[in-house]
Amino acid sequence: MSEHSHDSVWRQLESYYQTSDPAPLTRALCQLMAEYATEQGESRQMAQLVTIFLSREIRYHRQVERLRDREELRAADLKSLAGKRSIALQDMIEQTKQTPAQTSKSEIARQLLLAECYYQVQEPDKVVAHLENALADGAEEPVVYFALGYNRYRLALESFEPVVEIIDSGPRSDLLSFQRNCLQAVSAFENALTGHSSDSEVYEWIGRVLETAGFEEAAHEAFDKADDLAYSDDGLGSPGPAGASVSRSPTEQAAHREPITKEEIEQFGRQLEGSHDIAELSPDDGDLRN
Repeated sequence: MSEHSHDSVWRQLESYYQTSDPAPLTRALCQLMAEYATEQGESRQMAQLVTIFLSREIRYHRQVERLRDREELRAADLKSLAGKRSIALQDMIEQTKQTPAQTSKSEIARQLLLAECYYQVQEPDKVVAHLENALADGAEEPVVYFALGYNRYRLALESFEPVVEIIDSGPRSDLLSFQRNCLQAVSAFENALTGHSSDSEVYEWIGRVLETAGFEEAAHEAFDKADDLAYSDDGLGSPGPAGASVSRSPTEQAAHREPITKEEIEQFGRQLEGSHDIAELSPDDGDLRN
């Protein structure tokens, strides 16, 4: 173990936050990645990979800022810089794939690093795969489930795009598949619930996904819960502005956080009707993107 390598991770992470002001999801995943890579007893290999990733991202964002400070900003320069970043990220992916993890904690860090790299190069299918790997290895933090739900939703939207063009004459099974994929995203979001007021944002996303998939009643329920939590101090019973309580017993809270099962997803698919507005399938989800 190298304390110097571990210290470098945290120095680079702080610099990364100051230089790039990353989106909240990226910030949270990088923080978790660094924690796993620098846990006591971990080898320096994974810490070094995380440091390299952060240093390259810092360099990219600094170069972007230098271009923006020019009197004349040319699109070609930004495009060239983005291309170089993509090459650097692909190289980072290859390095990470070729570096074996020595412990389960290092393996989680490795999977999170791969997920973040694929997130930056816009490949949500691979992001989902590596987040699922991280969960299987024991990374059951809420942020990992949240990231999984978000990227499952992105993947569902991307997969559905060709269906939109032929929805009037296309097979009904395509829409059912989309809705099942959305429910799988909801299931991941549900696992991100913590029982605190921060759940308000999670419920907002649950509502957004359900609304997109055509489950209007369930979506409204999720939005209502998001509003209730937004007006409470801790999300576990503080009164809202009108004095209404959102308190639930521990049993009710546990039941509420029960994730959707595979059987329920299949049951929903069989029960769906074809009366959903396709125009709703392109919500603005830019607040979590870089």
